[in-house]
Amino acid sequence: MARKKLYLLWAAAGAAGLALAILARDSAALLTGALGFPFAPLGQLLRRMSLSGGAGNAAAVAVYVLISLLPAAWLLARLIKRRAKAEDVLLAVLCGLLFALVYGAVNPGLLPRWLGPAASGGIGVAFLGSAFWSVLAAYLALRALRSCLGADADRLARYGRWVLAVLGAAAVLGAFGVSPAGFLADRAALQAGNTGNESALGLTYAYLALRYAASAAAYLLDLWAVSAGLTLLDAWTQDRYGEAAVTAADGLVRRCAVTLGATAVMGVVLQLGQLLMARRLYTLSARLTVPLTPLALLLAALMAARYLREGKQLKDDNDLFI
Repeated sequence: MARKKLYLLWAAAGAAGLALAILARDSAALLTGALGFPFAPLGQLLRRMSLSGGAGNAAAVAVYVLISLLPAAWLLARLIKRRAKAEDVLLAVLCGLLFALVYGAVNPGLLPRWLGPAASGGIGVAFLGSAFWSVLAAYLALRALRSCLGADADRLARYGRWVLAVLGAAAVLGAFGVSPAGFLADRAALQAGNTGNESALGLTYAYLALRYAASAAAYLLDLWAVSAGLTLLDAWTQDRYGEAAVTAADGLVRRCAVTLGATAVMGVVLQLGQLLMARRLYTLSARLTVPLTPLALLLAALMAARYLREGKQLKDDNDLFI
């Protein structure tokens, strides 16, 4: 995928995440809507079709069955071509989940009977949706694992680009979706719990804004490091032992180091600041900030930089004898 197109997709994901955060004004509602999409609106559409008359009901049933059988059709195709593997058993699981999920989205009133009273409202569809998306993610991950184990260097580079693209999208959604939604939810809860005392909440509002700004900044730093990873893959694909690849690897190391250091410092500042202002704050947050992901990325970047530098040195030494 071209870098400009990828950046446009990331920007679109950020805009969509921000719009959803503002409209939902609740991180829980945002998550529920995301897990139930697109099944909740599909269920509403099929329900309207079913209630429109005999022909509409028949069409709704046909669409329901066809959608639910999609994983089974894919499994059958792989069996016919003799390409089925152990992980394809999950396609049968997905088929069963789709039958239950789409039917539950069409008839959400039945979900509390199946899943208990906690599944009322949109929670039931989101619960079934989370099971479906989890199984689908596991299937795709197992397929990717099998493909990676037998891939050559160029194919691994392509897979690496896709992984980094997904990580970048997750960082964008975290910065512009999860963090704003969390801030709006905590702010609304703070207002609801301190009615009539709004004038004393200024410092707490400021601290909440700072905390979620730091969270968004951490996501954006991850995105900054991901961008450097893409640059490294591009340079490595063009010339595995070239100076550009070594330079890109060093750049990735620097960005990972800055990301790790900034994440650690922000965590310390927020915790100590909350401790010092605890008596004046109307809400406190007990969190343990351990930047393991930036640390792992830094170690991987250091190993890659060392490998590329030593490989280039060996190539240069061999070229001297040719």
